[in-house]
Amino acid sequence: MKQFKDLNACIADLETLRAGSDIGPEQKRNVEAAIEQLRRLRRKPHPKSAEVYRCVREVASRLIMAFLK
Repeated sequence: MKQFKDLNACIADLETLRAGSDIGPEQKRNVEAAIEQLRRLRRKPHPKSAEVYRCVREVASRLIMAFLK
């Protein structure tokens, strides 16, 4: 993506969350998977809207699994 300032901000927030000691190991794995999805999206030069929607769905799913158990 050409402009990924918002993606970088999201990744930085999730990395801060991951670095904290108040989340468990399974939560940490789900946050890491969400970060990886955002990094993959950031590497694509011109993602299609379906790819963006898929990434958002995956990130939201991972974060819900991490914090609603």
